[in-house]
Amino acid sequence: MIALGPTGAGFMWLLLFSIMAGVLLGFTGAVASFGLNLITVAGLSVLVLKKEITWTLLPENEIAIWAVKSVNFICINAIVAASIGFIIARIIRTAKNETRRRIRLDQEIQARIRTEKENKALTERLYQSQKMEAIGTLAGGIAHDFNNILSAITGHTELLLMEAGLPEQVSSSLTKINQAADKAKGITRQILTFGRQSQSVKASNDLGEITRECIELIKVGIPAGVHLYLEIQPGPFPIIGDKNQLFQVIMNLLTNGIQAMDGLPGSREKRLALFLAPMPDTLPRDRYGLSPDQSYLMLKVSDTGKGIAREHLNRIFDPYFTTKRKGMGTGLGLSITHSIVKDHGGEIWVDSTLVKGTGFTIVVPAQKQVHSAKPEKGNLLLLGNERILMVDDEPEVLEVHQSLLEHFGYRVEPVETPDAALEVIRDHPGEIDLVLIDQKMPGMTGDALGARIRSLCPDLPLVLCSGFPGEKTDYSDFQAVIPKPVTATLLAQTVRKVIDEG
Repeated sequence: MIALGPTGAGFMWLLLFSIMAGVLLGFTGAVASFGLNLITVAGLSVLVLKKEITWTLLPENEIAIWAVKSVNFICINAIVAASIGFIIARIIRTAKNETRRRIRLDQEIQARIRTEKENKALTERLYQSQKMEAIGTLAGGIAHDFNNILSAITGHTELLLMEAGLPEQVSSSLTKINQAADKAKGITRQILTFGRQSQSVKASNDLGEITRECIELIKVGIPAGVHLYLEIQPGPFPIIGDKNQLFQVIMNLLTNGIQAMDGLPGSREKRLALFLAPMPDTLPRDRYGLSPDQSYLMLKVSDTGKGIAREHLNRIFDPYFTTKRKGMGTGLGLSITHSIVKDHGGEIWVDSTLVKGTGFTIVVPAQKQVHSAKPEKGNLLLLGNERILMVDDEPEVLEVHQSLLEHFGYRVEPVETPDAALEVIRDHPGEIDLVLIDQKMPGMTGDALGARIRSLCPDLPLVLCSGFPGEKTDYSDFQAVIPKPVTATLLAQTVRKVIDEG
């Protein structure tokens, strides 16, 4: 521009500078380049006015030409800079909006995919839950029928054992039959627990004895190569809890530990360890939400298996969540374990490292005082001569319970249907001293019959006897509830106690 003046291409190059800056840098760059161009033209204009710059190719009115050219350039430069900057800014903003729109669309697609996966998982869980509910109902029905059979077996066995002068060999065989029936009774309780049909029956128990029973049972199924290490400190370990549920907790943890080591190479140590002791005072109670005034027992089961990934630890107790391969687990074991431990006022937590193994720690409240129940001497709380109405749809159960109670001196009126029981009560008002009712009967449940009897005779003592009480059973009309199969002593003691208190 200094050499050629306003007739050269200088103004065009300055204008192209603004255009390029606007295209590459947007509105801000265009304005900045316009400012630089304005400073350049202003500086040259000062030099032109001072006659320090002259152009030989221009006529005498070169200053006027420079002024016109400069003003036109400034106006055109401002318009071009603003327009280019605005257009580029709009293009950039549109591109950003389109990018954001595509990101939102992608997020919505991913969210929809996750929702579909979750819906599919929920559907599968619903099917699984319905299947488990059906299995539970089936298990409850089987346990009910099995309990009736056991009632007949144990009842007749006890009747025979009450006979005097039995040969020692016969008495020994009958005792073994009774012991086997008692083990079968425990199995039916486990079936009912699996089917969620059993009520939690908490009593004074020794956690050490329950643990040793689990160990004796699990030893049979430990695979070759798995070493079992036990550290059970000297007891006793008194606890108020449901023996069958606590047994299930320990069995679940031991079984999980064995399965966690399945498939490990032979050179790797396979170690299943169990530790039982009073909870040490060094364990921070506030960290695990434990009461500072309560004594606790601590049970820990650990293995050297595959371990659990850190991202799975928060879900390990969720229903139907499992890290096992398909077909190896339902995902309910740890969920049920967690529920039982919490129901007993305890806490459970897990520590795991991939490849190294997993450890589950359980703490449950210890029983403060253990009162040993002394057996009743003789027949002090067994004998009676009252009239008892017995309602059960199973003839075998009616027969054996009638024989047991008559052995203790009671007069028994057996009936097989709820309608027959109501008829006896209406026909013989005031003559019945107690009604012994089965829960599961065709046409009317035991608690429904109890409510009908209570409306007719508000003060008549009622006892519910069943191996299948159900979750919705109403116990409010009964003075006592005894499970099937019931022993002769428990049956007679319960009848005697209810009549005396009534």
